[in-house]
Amino acid sequence: MTLDQLVINIIKFDFSVAGYERTVAKYTFPKGYANYVKAGGFKAIQINNSNVNVRVDQINVTKKDKAYEFNLSYVARNTSKFGVTLPVYNYYAQTSAGLYKLSLKNKTDENLLLEPAVLNAIRLTGSIPSTLATTGWKLIITANAGTETSKVELPVVTFDIPFKLSTTVSGTASTTFTNDFGTYGVVLKNVQRLPWGTKDQVIAEMVIQNKESVYLPLPTLNGQFIIDDNITLASKQLNGNDEIGLAPGTSTVVHFIGEIPESYTWKEFKLQLNQKTGEETTTLAEVTKSAITQVPVLKAGVLYTPSNVGSRFTAQVTDVRSYKSEDKDLYAVYIDVTNTQTRNSVLPTWVAYFKTVEGNYYEAKTVKANKLIKPTNKEKLLVYADLPPYVNREGIKLMIGEAFDDNGMIQGTGTAKGYIRAVQLELPVEKTDVSSFKQIKVGPYTVDMTYFTAFMFENGLDIDMGATVTKDRTYDDFSANKLMIALEKDSTKEIIFTHTIDLETKTDAGTLWKLGENFSQVNEDLTGTPVFDNYTLNLYELMDGGQKKLASVDIQWSTYTNWLANK
Repeated sequence: MTLDQLVINIIKFDFSVAGYERTVAKYTFPKGYANYVKAGGFKAIQINNSNVNVRVDQINVTKKDKAYEFNLSYVARNTSKFGVTLPVYNYYAQTSAGLYKLSLKNKTDENLLLEPAVLNAIRLTGSIPSTLATTGWKLIITANAGTETSKVELPVVTFDIPFKLSTTVSGTASTTFTNDFGTYGVVLKNVQRLPWGTKDQVIAEMVIQNKESVYLPLPTLNGQFIIDDNITLASKQLNGNDEIGLAPGTSTVVHFIGEIPESYTWKEFKLQLNQKTGEETTTLAEVTKSAITQVPVLKAGVLYTPSNVGSRFTAQVTDVRSYKSEDKDLYAVYIDVTNTQTRNSVLPTWVAYFKTVEGNYYEAKTVKANKLIKPTNKEKLLVYADLPPYVNREGIKLMIGEAFDDNGMIQGTGTAKGYIRAVQLELPVEKTDVSSFKQIKVGPYTVDMTYFTAFMFENGLDIDMGATVTKDRTYDDFSANKLMIALEKDSTKEIIFTHTIDLETKTDAGTLWKLGENFSQVNEDLTGTPVFDNYTLNLYELMDGGQKKLASVDIQWSTYTNWLANK
């Protein structure tokens, strides 16, 4: 019988009428009325004269041992003008074998205040025998009525709750789990192996999604790597620095970091997600992805824009330079890193390696700003390494990633414990033309040397030189290298004179060139120094004990000839 077939008569005993009964009211249910809600639907229920819309939000059922672990959340929104407290309801999962009692996952929901217009989530849990079929289940909510001795349960609503059974060990890259806060979906997006010291770091990148209709906190998980079924590696969860929770339906990326010997090659890789409560550890889910994701390669000149949500920067290689000395062979890459946020920000700290075509890795040093960079402005990142002279530079790539420490992603200073979101950058061919003294780039500065004369008198040298210095104001910080002029015979490497030049900020006893036009005079005592007729004026950039020739011109001693007139 359906409810709309039922007729309720309210009868009053009246001995003045035949049969002693008189009908004073009759009630029938509306056509098609049912206290049953189909999957995806909602129902308005009354709580103390307030209308509250309720619907099933998420169902997660996993099989463990001989029972189904049943987790369900329903949401309630009070559409009235005043707050109302959620009654102490009874909850049941109705199966083909009968009713199974469900309990509130959080005891605080027993007195949950439903504020007007606020969406609230109520989470239920229970254990149901795994011998039962998983089709046709329903959620029944009832309310108690009557006294303790004559208590009855009156139905509030019945929901159809179709679901697909999920397992703790999924064997796939995606699954769902429920903890005390709610239901989350997880996808193991990729697994990388990156060089780190004498070992490899294993970086498991996982997307975690809020599957519910209310805000959920970002869960704290203990990730454990399982290699080839019988090798376990501990890992650490690494979140973004600014993430505190997940809006309904949104997702974020978390990383789990572990280490493995460089020589070990796995056949199967699993990430087990555990939750520790007190001394008890519970396995929530397990995802699998055995293939190693290769580090992406960007062509030379391509702008690097990270694909991760909340990317704060772009990066682009601007130059490659070699700096040589008697005991060093420095190979350096200059990168512009631009702040793409709408406010001042400290841009990432980096870890870098040079990778040769033979597959060898050489750890590199990075020099960057540790100050706030304004929106749309940039900093000049310097990455360099002292490469052995036998290393082939042809085809070499720069592998670079964002550094983290024990507290998360490094903001400003810190000692890196590894890096994530690595990318390989193909490098441009190094510029070797030294024929011009114009448009010489040194960090954010451009130097045009316009004047140079050299005159010998007795045992002294008189040099007059001029230059125009401009600065790119879109750089908020940089690592400025020095310039050095040298008079030398290229054939014999004999140097009779060197002099350093600082740009904008003086650091030693050399010459300071400020922004705009500069004219400088330098006198040098050459007593006891063998001097010949012809020399070459070389302009070098100095960096960490090495030097790179930027410009060169042959000169002779003359107080009248500007050797840079046509340079």
